[in-house]
Amino acid sequence: MRIIGIVAFSAALAGCAAAPHQVRDRDDYLAEATRVFPGETRERVLKAAETVLRISDPDDFEFRYTLTGFTGLRRYFIYAVVAAANGREKWEFLTEPDPSGLKASVSISEEGTSGGGYSRSNYEGAMASVPLYRLFWNRVEYMLNRRQDWVTCQQATAELQASNTNAAAALGGLCGPTSDGRNAPPPEPLQPLAKPAPPPRAAPVARQAPRPASAPPT
Repeated sequence: MRIIGIVAFSAALAGCAAAPHQVRDRDDYLAEATRVFPGETRERVLKAAETVLRISDPDDFEFRYTLTGFTGLRRYFIYAVVAAANGREKWEFLTEPDPSGLKASVSISEEGTSGGGYSRSNYEGAMASVPLYRLFWNRVEYMLNRRQDWVTCQQATAELQASNTNAAAALGGLCGPTSDGRNAPPPEPLQPLAKPAPPPRAAPVARQAPRPASAPPT
């Protein structure tokens, strides 16, 4: 059970409704929810994405695997004396071949029940926050050794607060008040991909000395 303050509780529930900087249409979704990783293998990308989710809330994530991806489920419970919420996040992560490399996509949604006193209501919908998608991909890139820095929740929150954005709502899936790993140290990234060895150079062809001309018959 997580017991948090009323302010944090309100911010957490705000994420269940409409977070700022929303993905508005399919073009937005394709821009924020998909990435192409040149030269990467499927197993490396899947491991990187799972690590990013698992470290955000180690005890509350469970994973269901498929041949091309996984579904990550995170259950949470918020209790704040006068109100409570019980819900579940769903992270659907898929990979597919792409002419430029391996293409990966993620879709984030949640559903649950919130209430206070004698009233209860259900909520369900996409977690379509652009900052949440971008933080996720930044961390996946770090795990794949494609960027040097792990973007912490503190850094991501400070950037949003500078633009007067409700960070708890915008980053709720990775850095919200119910994410126990939001202050965890950066995980160890995967080893860089080994560069393919250059093809062996062909041995130079030995040149034969020209044969002397035959002497004319006498």
